[in-house]
Amino acid sequence: MYAIEFETDITGNFIELKDYEQLLNKHAKVIVLVDEMNKETEQPITQTIKQLQQFNEIISQRCNLPKVSKEIDINTLCNEINRDIF
Repeated sequence: MYAIEFETDITGNFIELKDYEQLLNKHAKVIVLVDEMNKETEQPITQTIKQLQQFNEIISQRCNLPKVSKEIDINTLCNEINRDIF
């Protein structure tokens, strides 16, 4: 296996490969590295940070509540609740 590395400005849907004849009908793994993040890629990261902050807030509020015994069978408890409701 060998690597071909080059830099280019992406201005459309396609990236032109020089000497592509050597690569025809061969399998290739393509990796695109971009220096700057655009707004579309920043949003999921921002959303994840907000979710993490919310989770940490819940954890900090939870620390004041009594601990739940690990011996409680959650499945049985849920089934009992479902029978009471339905």
